Amino acid sequence: METVVLCLANSKKLNERCVAGIDVRTGDWVRPVSRSGDHGAVPFCERQIERSEPQPLDLIEMDLAHDGPTGFDYCHARENRWIDPTPWRKFGRAKAADLERYCCTEQTILHSRVKFTRPDVIEVKPLAQRHTLELRRVNQLQVRHDGKKWCCSFVTPPGIVATDLSVTDLELLALLNEGKPFASRGFAVVSLTVPFSPPIPDWDQGAVGWKLLAAWIPAV
Repeated sequence: METVVLCLANSKKLNERCVAGIDVRTGDWVRPVSRSGDHGAVPFCERQIERSEPQPLDLIEMDLAHDGPTGFDYCHARENRWIDPTPWRKFGRAKAADLERYCCTEQTILHSRVKFTRPDVIEVKPLAQRHTLELRRVNQLQVRHDGKKWCCSFVTPPGIVATDLSVTDLELLALLNEGKPFASRGFAVVSLTVPFSPPIPDWDQGAVGWKLLAAWIPAV
């Protein structure tokens, strides 16, 4: 099905990428997933646009199936859509100001008040409520390096706190690794991982989906 997607994330996933955005005709999130990649990760041969990476705020025409994988291995996500083999086509750019209409203001970020969400919390909800992607407006993004990876924290209206989310936005990671400044005010795309159990002693929550900063879009 021909779908026009406002790209909001092209982030690191395993050895490939995870792409996500808004179907501009419905206002719903979509996550194009590959039938060939691990856990739906999208290889370059499928996501490229004239040999270039899709960028946040690109308007992209892509061919997506009506459905996609929604089981445990995909955190019961409703946004997943199989990619059909038509090349993607970019035909415009949005502005950061255009994102306000898509911001989430629910009282919890991706179904919980901590940095992970148990799959059983998602699977008991009606399909229409099983979202694993959110866009949040942020006035100040804070980052730190925990010795292994970059993490971020922020407060988003109406006063919801997110703490120590792993950063998978490759452009932001490049700035952080090079010690360069970044815009601290903008829009955060928060995503859930495929569920897994962390190597933490006495962990008793089982496999859970971990919240990630999949994209950081400066408010300019």
